Amino acid sequence: MTSDMMYHFKPDLPLTENLRRVADDQIGSALDSLSDEGELEPRVHDVRKRMKKLRGLIRLVRPGMGKLYKAENREFRDIGRLFSDLRDAQVLTQTLGGLAETAGDDSLAPLIAWSTERRDAMLHEHDLPGRIEEAASRLEDARKRATAWPVEGTAHEVIAGGLKKTYGRARKCWRKAGHEPDDSELLHEWRKRVKYHWYHCRLLREAWPETMHARIDTLDELSGVLGDDHDLVVLGAALEEVSDDLPKKARKRAEELAAAESGALRERAFGLAAQMLGEKKGQLADRLAGYWISAPTAGDRQAG
Repeated sequence: MTSDMMYHFKPDLPLTENLRRVADDQIGSALDSLSDEGELEPRVHDVRKRMKKLRGLIRLVRPGMGKLYKAENREFRDIGRLFSDLRDAQVLTQTLGGLAETAGDDSLAPLIAWSTERRDAMLHEHDLPGRIEEAASRLEDARKRATAWPVEGTAHEVIAGGLKKTYGRARKCWRKAGHEPDDSELLHEWRKRVKYHWYHCRLLREAWPETMHARIDTLDELSGVLGDDHDLVVLGAALEEVSDDLPKKARKRAEELAAAESGALRERAFGLAAQMLGEKKGQLADRLAGYWISAPTAGDRQAG
C-alpha cells in the first residue's frame, strides 16, 4: 500500500492512534526519499509534499494537541523550507515548458535554456548533502516525538474545531479574493488554505466515502488551479529579476502567454470555489465531524 493510500484515519481507531499512525507513515516516507539514491528532484518534491501533509494532519487535531501543535507545525515548515529554492527552480522550468507547449513554437527556447541552467546550477552548487543530512536528523527526532503526541477531548469537538479553523480561513480568503482578484499574494494564501482543507477531507474520507471522495476531487482541482496560477506569478517575478539578461522578445511572449493562462485559471478557481466554500464554517465543521462520529465502528468516543 502506498503512503498516499495510507493518508487517512480509520473509523475503528481512536484519534490519538490515527494521528500517530499517519504521522509515522509520512515521516517514514520522507526519510525514505532522503536516503534514496535516485534522481534528486523527485526526492526533494516528495519530502516537501510530506511536510505539507504532516502540517495538514496536525491542523486537523490542533484543538486536542494544545501548545505542542505550534512547535511541531513550525518544525515541519522549516524542514520543507530547506529545499524551497530548489523546488522553485524546478517549478520555473516546468512552467516554461507548459507555456512552450501552448505557444506551439520555439519562441520560449532561450528562457527554457536559462531556467534549466539555473536549476542545474542549484543542484550542484548548493549544499544539498548537508541539507539532506539535517532534514533526516530532524525528522528522526520528530518521529520519536510523534509516538507520544496527545489528543485531548472528544472526537467531535477536536475534529469540528480543526475543520472550522482551516475551512474558515479558506472561505475568508476566497471572499477577500473576490474583491481583490489581482492580489497574487492573497490568491497564494487562499491556495494554501484550500490545500489544508483538502488534506482534512482526505483524512476523514472513510467516514462517508462516496460523499467525501467527490469533495476531495473538486478540492484537488481547485488547489491545482490556484497552484498553477501561483507558478505563473513566480515565473513573472523571476523573469523580472533577470530581465536585462534575457531576450526581450522571448520575455514578452512568455508574459503574454502567462497573462492569458492566469486569467483562465482564476476564472476556473472562482467557479470551483462557489461549489466548495459556500457553506458557513460552523455548519460544514459540524456536518463533517458528524459524518466521522457516525461512521461504522467510530462512535462518539473520546479522542484518546
